[in-house]
Amino acid sequence: MTIKVGDKVMWRGCFGTDPAREATITSLEITDIPRTKYGDEVDEVSWEDVSSNRVLFGFDNGHWAYSDQIDRGVQL
Repeated sequence: MTIKVGDKVMWRGCFGTDPAREATITSLEITDIPRTKYGDEVDEVSWEDVSSNRVLFGFDNGHWAYSDQIDRGVQL
């Protein structure tokens, strides 16, 4: 299963401590090392990459998040 730019997800701001909110993905970057800030921009990633915390998400609300801030299993 994959997740791509344009999908809606539930994410938690403030490094995962805020309540979950809906956001639309505007950009994805995949990294070599988990939880690093810069990677290669891609249009689609596997949930396996998200689970290994190697994806940075950019959102339509101007925020960004690491993979562990995305509520897995909740893709709108």
